[in-house]
Amino acid sequence: MRDHDAMHPVRHLRRGGWDPADPFAAPEPPGGPARPVAGPALARAQRITLIAVLGLAVAVGVASGAVALLTQSHPAALPGPTAIVPAAPAGDGIGNLRMFTARTGWAQRLDGGAVLHTTRGVRHWTAASPPSGDRILAVAYVNAVTARVLTVSSDAGSQTTVDTWGTRDGGATWSSKGDFAVQGFAPAAGGALDFIDPEHGWYSQLEAAVGFAGTALFRTVDGGAQWSEVAVSGSGTPAASGAGVIPSACDALTATFATATTGWLTGSCLSAAAPLYVTHDGGVTWATEPLGSLPASAAGGTSFPPAFTSAQSGTLVTENQSLTGVSTSLFATADGGISWLLRSTSVGAPVADDFLDADHGWLVTAADGAAGGTDLYATADGGTTWTRVGAFPYTGLSVDFLTTTLAWAAGDLGQQDGGPAYVVQTGDGGRTWTGVVPQLASPSPSP
Repeated sequence: MRDHDAMHPVRHLRRGGWDPADPFAAPEPPGGPARPVAGPALARAQRITLIAVLGLAVAVGVASGAVALLTQSHPAALPGPTAIVPAAPAGDGIGNLRMFTARTGWAQRLDGGAVLHTTRGVRHWTAASPPSGDRILAVAYVNAVTARVLTVSSDAGSQTTVDTWGTRDGGATWSSKGDFAVQGFAPAAGGALDFIDPEHGWYSQLEAAVGFAGTALFRTVDGGAQWSEVAVSGSGTPAASGAGVIPSACDALTATFATATTGWLTGSCLSAAAPLYVTHDGGVTWATEPLGSLPASAAGGTSFPPAFTSAQSGTLVTENQSLTGVSTSLFATADGGISWLLRSTSVGAPVADDFLDADHGWLVTAADGAAGGTDLYATADGGTTWTRVGAFPYTGLSVDFLTTTLAWAAGDLGQQDGGPAYVVQTGDGGRTWTGVVPQLASPSPSP
């Protein structure tokens, strides 16, 4: 099964801003300017879902006849070359890329996970990690200059202390917040950190103790100064007294929130359809939220964190495994997640996806097997129909669209050995890509 862990971040809406000095920026780009934040209700974000392609050798197969197959909607690729022409893969590789404008954004170094920040575009990065020197466990980008980071000093022992750090100036300075304990910490399982604003955040982590093994969900309402374990899943007694119970037998659940009260848990099930659980009290009480019209998934299914481009509009991707093949389904909501409607199902496994608004989005899928290809598709109607943009020959990548024409793809922190060490960028909506070698620099010393 794929590694479904902290590497499924949620991107917050970007503030506008174009710099004419940037070669991929323009005062009024063809795809339109970057969207401004339109108030607290829009603090939730678009998604860059980092999805590693499964290594299962299954045949390309069946999908529901009630929905359109991507490969049948618009089978012909758009004119023009599709192959990525990379720069020499020298320098330091980066992943978990999030650009808020053409010049300002965050990333992490693939080797070690160090936090990076830029105000000069994807070519130039400055080291921006907390000063503790401890291992980076999880990162949440709140906006272009604000971030929260969790660190651990050691993975050993039955109880591990997790420390919280915060910055409001792009990582130039960090403040130490609070800490909390994780029982039976499992570093290989990873964890997911999600902040909807500088104060409200959640951390999901696989936890194990005597008589208990499952996902533990922690919450803070003061920026990380104090944390409480609000819910657990799995067998045995909850790890914290008074914690809510997540009704799940699935693995590696990840929490994603739209408001301080409403959120979802997604993850993988080995012998059931893709799971989806919802809370309306900040994570204490959870209920199953059905995803209707899913293809049969006798071999299991995976749901990926929902992403919202407005208070009402969002999308959610599932991978459906069966004895006849692997398929990808896209669901959409227009009522803030109260209901999810199946828009389309494609043959192949999901690799990455990104939406700018309720209508415009991109999806990368891959077929299994040595002869299987990886393709980029685009939609202008919310995922009902898709156009194949072209081949996308790398797996383990995220895609980050700033406008309908300007985008980047970077390495996946969960696939450090399989992806390129460079970033690729496009200025024509993904038809052609050019490699960029990231240059990392240390921060300038304080006067």
